[in-house]
Amino acid sequence: MSRENEKISYSEKTERLKVLGQFIKTVTPMVWTVVILVVIIPLLGNFLISQSLTNTATTAVVVSPPHDFSKVNQDIKNAIQQSHTTAEAFASKELDKWETEVIARVDNNFLDWYFDYFNQKKMEFTVPFTFVKSAVFNKFDMTAASQSVAEKLTEDFQREFANRVLVPKNAQMRFQLITQDTANLYIAEVSKNVKVVQNNYNIPQVHWDKYLNDIATTINDQGNISNLSLKVLVGGSGYLIAKPLILGMAAKIGSKVTAKVASKAAAKVATKTGGTVASQLGVGLIDPIVGIGIIIWDLWDYNHTVTVERPILREHIVEYLKDVKKSLLTNPETGIMAAIYQLESGILKSVS
Repeated sequence: MSRENEKISYSEKTERLKVLGQFIKTVTPMVWTVVILVVIIPLLGNFLISQSLTNTATTAVVVSPPHDFSKVNQDIKNAIQQSHTTAEAFASKELDKWETEVIARVDNNFLDWYFDYFNQKKMEFTVPFTFVKSAVFNKFDMTAASQSVAEKLTEDFQREFANRVLVPKNAQMRFQLITQDTANLYIAEVSKNVKVVQNNYNIPQVHWDKYLNDIATTINDQGNISNLSLKVLVGGSGYLIAKPLILGMAAKIGSKVTAKVASKAAAKVATKTGGTVASQLGVGLIDPIVGIGIIIWDLWDYNHTVTVERPILREHIVEYLKDVKKSLLTNPETGIMAAIYQLESGILKSVS
């Protein structure tokens, strides 16, 4: 009897376990549904909310702080001045090449011509005829006759120097090309250096464009006045906008070169005859031809030998060419840097 009771008890327990297992299977999906809805989804939502708030705070830190444009202005000035230095160094180097070539022509061509025996004799032979002709024409005014001799000698000297050394038409073209290349380099350097300023301060492009638009310079091209903003200048088309100004300045290069002279009288003669020679040659490169005529006054001495005179003449010419080169580079009206002076002066004033 006890065995039968044990069997019944075991069967009941087994049945109960089966029922319990079936119940758990039935309830499990419902439990997980509740867990997902009540626990997991709210946790995910809470995480996303915290991340969104964190990202919003980070963005605000990057964009919101105002920029100190007084410091930006100073850096823009430095960028402009640095660009100027780079462009001037380039132009100076190009003029050094020109000077070297010119001095080589002085040594290998002009001095040989000037101190040639037959050329010296030709000058000696023509002087009396020039003197007498002028004396008669000026009613035997000896001072006027001597002046005519000096002018004739200086004119011949200038003409040969221009043709053999300066080669005016080629020189004018050379200076114009240097001017254009220098302006191109300057604008490229300004664009590069200004971009560095923007990057250093992390200024958004829309704010930067507005800032650059407010900085402008006035271009005066032979009476035609126009405004050029720094944004346009650095925007890739700056050279095209400024090209009329640059070409206008380039056409004047060398037209007002100043050089040291030996005496006031020599300067007057050189200026008078230089204009004559320039018109005969049909070029605008007047002053480099004018100044060189003064050499005659220092060295026209029949008692000197070629050995003594030639080094002296060469020294004068080299010194003269250095003055010419300096004026070609920095003359504020007609030097190679003149167009750049006009461009940057307005910009620097606007920044200030």
